[in-house]
Amino acid sequence: MPREIITIQAGQCGNSIGSQFWQQLCQEHGISQDGNLEDFATEGGDRKDVFYYQSDDTRYIPRAILIDLEPRVLNGIQTGPYRNIYNPENFLRGQGWHGCGQQLG
Repeated sequence: MPREIITIQAGQCGNSIGSQFWQQLCQEHGISQDGNLEDFATEGGDRKDVFYYQSDDTRYIPRAILIDLEPRVLNGIQTGPYRNIYNPENFLRGQGWHGCGQQLG
């Protein structure tokens, strides 16, 4: 059984699918939109620590790195209903993006 799993979400597709993955995982494990454990989810041994780490204030935070050169999808995640579960330091945005086929500056 794995100890910890870190997801790396890259690009529009990876981050869109990853966002849905985390929403589903939160619902399955009883983790609310702000990262707190729901009352019904305290029973059982479902190993939340494989996909999440628990912060000092007892919130569950996804073990995820979100990467994109274009900020639209990441901005959508950070303003969406599950925005509070993520660690803001795990969002990596490209610098100097000039459009398709052009070099990064």
